[in-house]
Amino acid sequence: MGMSAAEQRILTEIEHSLRTHDRAFATRIDRMNAACAHATGRRPKWPASIGRVTLLVLAGVMTGVMAAVVVLAALNT
Repeated sequence: MGMSAAEQRILTEIEHSLRTHDRAFATRIDRMNAACAHATGRRPKWPASIGRVTLLVLAGVMTGVMAAVVVLAALNT
């Protein structure tokens, strides 16, 4: 099942934001996609790529939230 137009728009906005604010992360993703394309002779299929990007985005957001909680907890002690 494909993504709805709203889901595609949200994913595009997330990708644009990451590329704008975290160039190092965007570069790693580009390298990973290039390596996959080189190894298989084609670009990765979108559903698998979208799943990976979503997982990486969620991991990054959760890492940021956890870091913020640790900093706030340290400031309150």
